[in-house]
Amino acid sequence: MRELKMSPKNPPFLCCLTILLLIILILQLMILPHSSCSSSLELTVATNEEIYYLGQVVTISGNLTLNGNPINNSIVGIEIQDPKKTIIMRVLPTGQSPQRNWLIEVIDVYPCDEYGNPRNSFSKGTLAYFNITVRNNDIEQRIVLITANIFDSNNSPIGLSTLETVIASNSTGTIIISVPIPEKAKEGTATIYANVFSAPPRIGGKPYGLEKSNQFQITSSSSTSTYSTENNQTLNGNFTTAFYLAPYFDVGNYTIYVTSTYLHYTATNKTSFTVLVPGDANGDFRVDLGDLSLLGASWYAKPGDPNWNPKCDFDQNGIIDVVDLSILGSYWGYPF
Repeated sequence: MRELKMSPKNPPFLCCLTILLLIILILQLMILPHSSCSSSLELTVATNEEIYYLGQVVTISGNLTLNGNPINNSIVGIEIQDPKKTIIMRVLPTGQSPQRNWLIEVIDVYPCDEYGNPRNSFSKGTLAYFNITVRNNDIEQRIVLITANIFDSNNSPIGLSTLETVIASNSTGTIIISVPIPEKAKEGTATIYANVFSAPPRIGGKPYGLEKSNQFQITSSSSTSTYSTENNQTLNGNFTTAFYLAPYFDVGNYTIYVTSTYLHYTATNKTSFTVLVPGDANGDFRVDLGDLSLLGASWYAKPGDPNWNPKCDFDQNGIIDVVDLSILGSYWGYPF
């Protein structure tokens, strides 16, 4: 009887195939649960209105969450651009007092003269100087963007200066940065906010640590009332800030960029709003006969009337009357 013999090549082939299939199965079991539970850092940002008029307050808020859970010990970098330039670069906390070992941090900021000697007041139309000390806690040198953002006593952003520099590892560096104070700035107690970023938030730059602030006086020969507003209220992963749109601000579209990092995750977002001049009923960023014609067509109209036009209710009191006409007249011919 003839003896059957197995090919010596078949068992090793089947063995290798079996092992390969087992490896694939194990990888699937490892990868699928991980992907379904992958971490997600989310950052939101919004304004309380889509359209503002000069003389109003812009309120910005948002929150930072990881897998839906609020992060209350982190920070958010924010950059706001008007139609021409960046007007705000700040760092906002997402909790009452985040406690972390910041990679790079602002240690101190104070107003000074050009040589670093402390001073507490500057005149409108001059340069204000600020001494900013930054600490690099990393084991490597870092290229950083240091920012100085000043707000007048109306809480209007009136100046921003930035400086990119290198800070050696485990060292402290001090710079003096100047910010022009415009003639139109509101006199009184102003605030300097100093921060450090990896790059501008509009290109994904991240904030490195909590901001530092200090106060100084802006002086002039005249005196008017001061507008005040709550600023930077935080709780449970939320961040909030506000600023006043001074009458001399640019009209048009503003863009808000936000960025944050947490546990090696990064999140960015942006939103926008429009700023109009009071009296601009047709939204062409001018105040002229076109706006007067629209106001006349809705004269004494109220909500529900066939000729009601909410864009002509500049004081938002529910009726288009002489007050709205007066507001339009105040900005007649804008841009001046």
